[in-house]
Amino acid sequence: MFVSVSHLGKDFAKKPRALDDLTIDLPSGMIGLVGPNGAGKTTLMRILCGIVRPSRGNVLVDGCDIAEARNRRALKKSLGYLPQDIEPYPSLTPLEFLDYVGVLKGMDDKRERKRQADELIERVGLADVRTRRIGGFSGGMRRRVGIAQALMGDPQLLVVDEPTAGLDPEERMRFRTLLATLGRDRTVILSTHILDDVAQTCPYVCVLRKGRLRFDGATGNLVDEAHGRTWLTGPRMAPPEGAIVVNAVGDAYGTRYRVIADRCPEGAEPVAPTLEDGYMALAAGSADG
Repeated sequence: MFVSVSHLGKDFAKKPRALDDLTIDLPSGMIGLVGPNGAGKTTLMRILCGIVRPSRGNVLVDGCDIAEARNRRALKKSLGYLPQDIEPYPSLTPLEFLDYVGVLKGMDDKRERKRQADELIERVGLADVRTRRIGGFSGGMRRRVGIAQALMGDPQLLVVDEPTAGLDPEERMRFRTLLATLGRDRTVILSTHILDDVAQTCPYVCVLRKGRLRFDGATGNLVDEAHGRTWLTGPRMAPPEGAIVVNAVGDAYGTRYRVIADRCPEGAEPVAPTLEDGYMALAAGSADG
């Protein structure tokens, strides 16, 4: 599924402009959507899902303008959405909840809803608790129910907002593996603050800042923003003046700082950049816009 966004803008009363002349083409596969709080990521996702109407511009999904009601209805049948704060009905079991979501998505065949629900529950690793009430589930288990409901109806466009937030490392790895598998035959838009999730699963990434597009392209190209500019200081050194501090690592000899700078700080050594380094270098370059 191919998504094309053209000159998209969204204004909210008494708030900064959420999206500002955003133009981008999103290919099939896994796409990372990153940016600071207030960048416009959630607004963009809600527009793509037909929940919010843009103030200007348009969105085409496989060539169909979702401003038209009939196209929005058709989109919702091929769309899966996992919001950050989903709370599945606690009194229902996973099977009951997925059946309910299937009805909302227009799946009239009860046997097909049951077949898909059983398959998805198995796929997200909840087969042993399929008849337990969701109210007793852990946060990670509820997120798995959330991704299963998003997949009801076999959507070709999947939009997920912070799917690994608050999960323990084991659950995060499980989700990353599942999402990477899903991206093989559909378009998956993954919005997250965890850049490692993008690095591990998304070959393509978009960066938003203040409602504007700052980068879109291969994830490796974003890493290259920090190529030749990433350094690790020696122990017990203060962060170099004017450098961007990405993180600090403490060991038995003291604290070493990973920094972005145009020139090698005294006593530092070059290191290969990561996605986090590239993102920070890009953010610094567009900090005034």
